Amino acid sequence: MPSADTTRPHVALDRIGRSTELIELLRASADLAAAAAAAVDPDALLAGLGELAGIDRFATLAAIEAMAELDHPAVDRQLTGYLDHAEPLIARHAAWRLRRRAPIPGAVDPLVRHATIGGIDTMHAHRTLRHWCAIGPDRVSAELIGAADRSLAELDDPAGRARLVDLLGVVGHPGVDDRLLRVAADEDESREARTAAIGALGERPVPRAEKLLRSLATTDDDLGVHAAIAVDDLDAPRRPRRDTGSAGLRVAQLSLAGELDRELSRGGRGDTGGVASLLVSLGDALARRDDIDHVLTIGRGAVTDVVADQLMPDDGNQAYGTVAFGDGSRPATSPSAGWEHLPTVERGIARVLRNREAIDVLHLRMADVGTLAALTVAGQQDIELCFSLAPDPHNVIQSMQQRGELDRSSFIGHATRDHVWFRARLVEHLAAQVSRLALFPRTTDHDFFRLPDPSDRARRAVVVSEGIDVGMIRRAEAQLSDQGSRAERPGDVLADLAARIPPSRSELPLLVSVGRLSPVKGMDRVVRAWAEDSGLRRSCTLVIAGGSLIDPSPTEASVLATIRELVADADRANSGLILLGGRPRNEIARLLVAAATGHGRSWAAGGVYVDGAYKEEFGLAVIEAMAAGLVVTAPDAGGPPTYVDHGDTGILVSPGDDLGPAIRRAFELVDVPGRARRARSVVEERYSIDTMADRLTELYRPEPALL
Repeated sequence: MPSADTTRPHVALDRIGRSTELIELLRASADLAAAAAAAVDPDALLAGLGELAGIDRFATLAAIEAMAELDHPAVDRQLTGYLDHAEPLIARHAAWRLRRRAPIPGAVDPLVRHATIGGIDTMHAHRTLRHWCAIGPDRVSAELIGAADRSLAELDDPAGRARLVDLLGVVGHPGVDDRLLRVAADEDESREARTAAIGALGERPVPRAEKLLRSLATTDDDLGVHAAIAVDDLDAPRRPRRDTGSAGLRVAQLSLAGELDRELSRGGRGDTGGVASLLVSLGDALARRDDIDHVLTIGRGAVTDVVADQLMPDDGNQAYGTVAFGDGSRPATSPSAGWEHLPTVERGIARVLRNREAIDVLHLRMADVGTLAALTVAGQQDIELCFSLAPDPHNVIQSMQQRGELDRSSFIGHATRDHVWFRARLVEHLAAQVSRLALFPRTTDHDFFRLPDPSDRARRAVVVSEGIDVGMIRRAEAQLSDQGSRAERPGDVLADLAARIPPSRSELPLLVSVGRLSPVKGMDRVVRAWAEDSGLRRSCTLVIAGGSLIDPSPTEASVLATIRELVADADRANSGLILLGGRPRNEIARLLVAAATGHGRSWAAGGVYVDGAYKEEFGLAVIEAMAAGLVVTAPDAGGPPTYVDHGDTGILVSPGDDLGPAIRRAFELVDVPGRARRARSVVEERYSIDTMADRLTELYRPEPALL
């Protein structure tokens, strides 16, 4: 966020012109925007911004961000012109920052065109146009409806048509009603566009809409399911809000980066990774507390899960809610693809919160579409927000630049693909605005954020270490210590693994890695280190637990293809590489414990856990491995250095170093006296999920918590 001593325009302009450090450039750009908002000489600053934009593409982005804050009549024309820029990121940046301006004649048509692009381009156009309709409702709405009508008349693409219907659905003008009704009822219209219209009609209490939706809800297909949900949305204001009247805290936690249920049955598949595991364990821990009355955990799922949620009673003082988004021509198979579904995500979050007990605090964790949507919904329902603040994507940018993978020029491609400029600003906004901040122990860039003053009773920031369910690890140990439990049922993770290890490798220990098949998790890096080190291949069996092997997502398929290039399918079992796919969390606990203790005649004791990521914000799977008594190999960036004792409980690896030597050193630590006990003690004393729940409950309370 902008700092008091750097808001002079010429200072920020100079920093952007000469700096090569990307984090410094992002800071300087924020400072320049703050300076533009307070400029005493707008003419001179606009001239300076014009010169800045001519330096390179990064400087152009900084100039656009500052122009949007500048009180000058020429800015509207310049920003509108950027909407047609040949560089996609620059055009996208203009669509985003135009939301800071009053409605601009002539900008509505190009913004409607942006709304048909897809991804985050669609989202930025939606947000700007919706804001303009709110502050200039009649004129802007009329222009938008006209532009959308013209585009619908010309566009045959189902995805593009659905995006336009989504856009119309967020416009409050009554002239939209007939258009949505026509699309929803048209059997010749695409399923995607009809679904978008049905969802929007669920928010419009118009008698004709209710009649149509109730009729569609009787059909036995996916449109009928969507219509039934929309009917429930229309009925919601007529139902009394569930409220126990008790004085305890009612907490909600949200992550759309995974499909959540009590058993985490989709663990390790798709986007269902460490955050999902954390939320399931944390929900249980919070629910065990006497001063927590209700815990609602919101995740992602299918539209049929949304219907099931409405029929499913709460499990004691816990409940799970589902938000469904994505369709046939617009699958939300990646975080980037989810942005364009913002209207649907907002409706889904609002629906879950409305259909459960009233919530006091909603805890958010990611700089993604779910968090952006929740900001709006929480404001509408007057719910306080807590945010887990980490310098992400700031730390990723910095780490990539330090490894030589990113510079001022290549940043444009990275920002185009991963939207790091927008996500950084979203994180900074949350840091400055929400009432409760949970800080990671190694949020080293706290000075980048506007953190609350400790004396501020309205806003608080507390350091909270993430935790794991130590009890689940201990239960797994108890089960495996019982000799009778070694006769696992077919399908159990240990039975599957034992059946796939050839007799020639039965006396070798395991090298285990658990997590999503995503480039950021480095599973291919682990396989490469093992496959290219003949000593490692001969001395251990590599087990990868994660991903959907039967129906992989595009991201998972890409990682699997890389793994197959390193170790061919036909050679995999004999060579010692075993892919287990994603497993429920209780099975992962059994796998980690068995890797440490050995498993009959199937594999030897003394396994090692390896995390192949270049950086972990915290590293929950690493903590679980330590709790199970495994030596760990983990990155020396982010969370692991705060709990891994290098050379004793594990080996820390610098981003540019080869994993192979680190893994060999880790195996040398297996028999160090007291090592496993020390690792377990660190986890139990500092990183249990109950300790985390205690700390968060203090943060959630209305009264001030101690720092």
